[in-house]
Amino acid sequence: MDEDHIMSYSGAVTDDYNESYSFDCCLTQPCDLIPYQEFSRWFLPPFYYLIFLLGLGGNLMVIAVLLLDRAPLLGTDIFVFNLAIADILLVVTLPFWAIQAIRGWVFKDFPCKVVGSMLKINFYASALFLICISFERYLSIVYVIRMYNRNKRFIIYTTLLVWFVCFLMTVPDFVYLTAEFDSRLNVTSCGLVFPQHSTKMWKIALIIINQVVAFLLPLVAMIYCYFHIILTLLHSKGFRKHRALKVILAVVVAFFLCWSPYHLVQFINTLLQLQLLEKDCQWEDNLDIADIVTTSLGFFHCCLNPLLYAFVGLKFRNKLLMVLKRLGCINQNFWNRHFRVSGQSRDSSWSESTDCSNNIL
Repeated sequence: MDEDHIMSYSGAVTDDYNESYSFDCCLTQPCDLIPYQEFSRWFLPPFYYLIFLLGLGGNLMVIAVLLLDRAPLLGTDIFVFNLAIADILLVVTLPFWAIQAIRGWVFKDFPCKVVGSMLKINFYASALFLICISFERYLSIVYVIRMYNRNKRFIIYTTLLVWFVCFLMTVPDFVYLTAEFDSRLNVTSCGLVFPQHSTKMWKIALIIINQVVAFLLPLVAMIYCYFHIILTLLHSKGFRKHRALKVILAVVVAFFLCWSPYHLVQFINTLLQLQLLEKDCQWEDNLDIADIVTTSLGFFHCCLNPLLYAFVGLKFRNKLLMVLKRLGCINQNFWNRHFRVSGQSRDSSWSESTDCSNNIL
């Protein structure tokens, strides 16, 4: 079964089938892969192309508004800018995996390494930039500290560190990703091929790293930061704090709902790898299909990021309207009816909090 998330994304089958077959061929018949293959063939391509179009369009709009706005990028804006880049680079790999689900991997070995590694890098980058955004909002609201704006060099170093860590964590993928022909499926797949003596160790290690870095750390960071933000808002007298609470709740709930099903499936997969659960073909078939569905749901979070970190913010909507007005896309009557100036603060258009707690989000 395909437990590693690179394989989940691509819809490819990992070495688990071959491994279980080689050890148990004399005892049991290998599991039938047809249900898994058929489901991925009709489910993955349309869903991946949908996520590609929505994620690309939404995140390009975020980048365009940030770059066309005359104000310099400060504070959370830089993190959101990099988050949008990571989401774009992630979704542009999805058409490759959609084609693989239909025809197998037709792009040779080196593109397999490049596309698979690019997906993994930006998968981690999206999670880590969510942590940066949460931490910056925590400082700016709870402690009213805008240290990133006062020391732009610090935020640049933080951003570079995030990308460096993501590249470093993707080295095993670049080394072991291989386009290999699977005789049982009669198709070539791009997947992780580890040394036979350490296959299980590598797979378990990558699953654990994936769950800790891409899910547990962002979730804990968001819960901690936004819990203290909510307490600060509840003690404030700001007239917009209720809207701010809704936005914060939406951010945490969206991340949890999109990614927790995927990581639950991966956790069950880890138990199977550790032989703490008994392997069964029907059970594994259902888990494989659940892996495909939950991975696609997790990818959908890339489409939600522009909504959660941009379009729900009043200041971003105002910036978007200003850019559209400057480009001549809206007339003066529409501008007068819909544009609302909401305390044009000197700082981030995303966190919408600067000088006091009543001017936030």
